[in-house]
Amino acid sequence: MLVLTARGRWIALGLLGALAFPALLFFSRYAVEIILFASLFIPFTISTGSQSPIVASLLLTGLFGGLWLLRLVFERERWPKAPAVIPLLGFMVVSVISFFWSEIWRDPMIPPWFLYRARLGGLGVMLLSPLALWLAAAHLRHPRQVDRLVGMFLIAGAMGAIQILAGRTLFPFLNTGGLFPMWLFSFGVAFLVFRPMPAGLRVGLLLMLGIWGWHVMVPGISWISGWLPPIAALLVVVWLRSRWLFALVASILALMAVVYWRPLQFWVFDYNYWTSGTTRLEAWARNWQVTREHLLFGTGPAGYAAYYMTYFPDQAMATHSNYIDVLAQTGLIGMGFFIWFLAALGREIFQIWRWVRSTDHQARALVAGLIGGFAGLLVAMGLGDWFLPFPYTQTIAGYRYTVWGWIFAGAAVAMGRYYRNLRLQLSHAAWIQRGRLSR
Repeated sequence: MLVLTARGRWIALGLLGALAFPALLFFSRYAVEIILFASLFIPFTISTGSQSPIVASLLLTGLFGGLWLLRLVFERERWPKAPAVIPLLGFMVVSVISFFWSEIWRDPMIPPWFLYRARLGGLGVMLLSPLALWLAAAHLRHPRQVDRLVGMFLIAGAMGAIQILAGRTLFPFLNTGGLFPMWLFSFGVAFLVFRPMPAGLRVGLLLMLGIWGWHVMVPGISWISGWLPPIAALLVVVWLRSRWLFALVASILALMAVVYWRPLQFWVFDYNYWTSGTTRLEAWARNWQVTREHLLFGTGPAGYAAYYMTYFPDQAMATHSNYIDVLAQTGLIGMGFFIWFLAALGREIFQIWRWVRSTDHQARALVAGLIGGFAGLLVAMGLGDWFLPFPYTQTIAGYRYTVWGWIFAGAAVAMGRYYRNLRLQLSHAAWIQRGRLSR
């Protein structure tokens, strides 16, 4: 058995990196597809010496993202241009500033560089998550590529449905946690109501969504983050398709709420109120005691955990809200850039919806799914750290759930660029045609 010294391990890693670099170059054109595939089907992790391992999708984002940044510098790779890119870049800059700012303005009672590893991990996620968006925005050139990403989700959803029916884990490598049901419902329903497909495929898709709907609403009814964002996404998608269909679906959901009112009342209102509702209010109040002293740039990535452990270790509670987390970690300036980014991204997605022709059923299904997912994501961020994982709740390993939102946000930017260029080409062609007719 070969035992490597510390120096030997670094040499071995360097050799592996040198061998892997040509492979990264070759597969870089499929970087987004590979990252999404890894998040769904590859359970590989690298230990960090804590309960927060580095997952495959996070590692691949760093590798492919670093390669893309090098190409930006040396090969003049195309930089994704969109209204959402500027505030996102600002948020990344503020995240770096807040990391060091929080140490400069550190409370004297907090030990220097306390929880340094967790804070560094939090900063890494804040930088790599936007990088995943930029990779998607730069590499996705056609709606067909976005279609392939959604196809992976539908395959994973079908495998997950088989596991639900079997009542046991058949595919241990499969990742269907986090907001997977929300993205599955958003795109699955959009495909059902917008996209023509064979009857057998339509029945299969409807059956799969029904299995998942039962799974999140019956066994998982106590977990609001599991079913409320999918319902929000579903309602937005059917609203885009038809007001009558929206009224029908809303009526069915209301009728189900009436029929199952007693268990719904217990699990949602009574149980969640005492175990989550009141504690969330207390957690936000506790967080404000720290945040109000660091309003400009916040306490830094994962920084408020150091104050919790120092001043009230027995009463520290996670905020379970990305909005509160962003404010606490990056202050008012970071929060301002983050809200600006969300607003610009939402405007971009709705612009694409106006540009897509009513006869382009494939594109309308994709864009409707993006709009539904974006709406569900806005709801989910108020219920937990489902967009930027916090190191002390789902840890940075939660990136394998949260990266989906960033990739699909980048897909929206890419589709916006595609249809913007298409409109310019059509306008130019029409201008040339008018010039020829005038002759």
